[in-house]
Amino acid sequence: MNARDNFLETLRQGKPEAFVNEWEPFGSVFDPLMGVTLLAQPGKTIVDDWGTAIYWGENEPGAMPIVNEDNKAIPDVTEWKKYIKSPDLTQELDWTAAKAQADAIHKENKLTMSLMATGLFEQAHYLMGFEDTLMNLLMEPEAMEELLDYITEYKLTYARILVENLHPDVVLFHDDWGSKTSMFMSPDIWREFFKPRYQKIYGYFKSQGVIVMHHADSHCQPIVKDMVEIGMDIWQGVLPQNDIPQIQKDTEGKLLLMGGLDAAIMDLQDYDEAIIRGEVARACREYAPGGSFIPCLTYGGEGSIFPGVNDIIMDEIRKQSPLYFK
Repeated sequence: MNARDNFLETLRQGKPEAFVNEWEPFGSVFDPLMGVTLLAQPGKTIVDDWGTAIYWGENEPGAMPIVNEDNKAIPDVTEWKKYIKSPDLTQELDWTAAKAQADAIHKENKLTMSLMATGLFEQAHYLMGFEDTLMNLLMEPEAMEELLDYITEYKLTYARILVENLHPDVVLFHDDWGSKTSMFMSPDIWREFFKPRYQKIYGYFKSQGVIVMHHADSHCQPIVKDMVEIGMDIWQGVLPQNDIPQIQKDTEGKLLLMGGLDAAIMDLQDYDEAIIRGEVARACREYAPGGSFIPCLTYGGEGSIFPGVNDIIMDEIRKQSPLYFK
């Protein structure tokens, strides 16, 4: 069974022959929408089309928004319409290279995967900062409802253009909803502001036969049943600080959990191979019995920060598979 078919058996709660080995079944496609919306560049600070300053430091693994009192795109959420306009997605785009890349991925018997970032909560705090976003959910709910509706419609437009031109097998959506130990907001606030809007976005993808993978390397255990209800197929980035065996019981295999490896003890410059292999073995031992589990680093993409770490992880996953699969 190839990596693609083994993944699909895992997703469908069928009879996989081995652990899905992190990102092996997928091939990422760089589509032209990413070129319009993901403008960050290593070693530079840029201002994106929403008006957010995005900083990517030298020798740092990724970009971060820099939002303060002097540069926030929305200083007053009650007047958000005065300050921002979503990026223009009506421009004509050349999909030739992306389609060729997708064809090559399919010839390798892999699934095409497109990245959509950032999510609804992340886009909101990119525009006004964490503190304002969380306070405005409580203090200015009507304005936040309007702003989130606007962002949702933008994401739906993006989704339709993506599907109509490329139709990826999998979409990887990024939105972190918590820290390692708790959500950023109460479950009820999440359900009020974010759940119905994600049902629209993910409902569209599901109607088009696209597999929905959501990255959130966060504590999201209080809303796992809701994550199933919004149409999420895969929770990628599930931290071991969540009670993963309990989540497996609560979701009855309907949510494929991809993660479970503690990067904080593994992905280090002076890494210890024995610790890495031990952590992979622990995760397989504790989470394999509950099913619907893919051992993986909890980052929102392939690979490790420090060279060599991910090679050891994948090698150990291969060694663990015969212990759990016939």
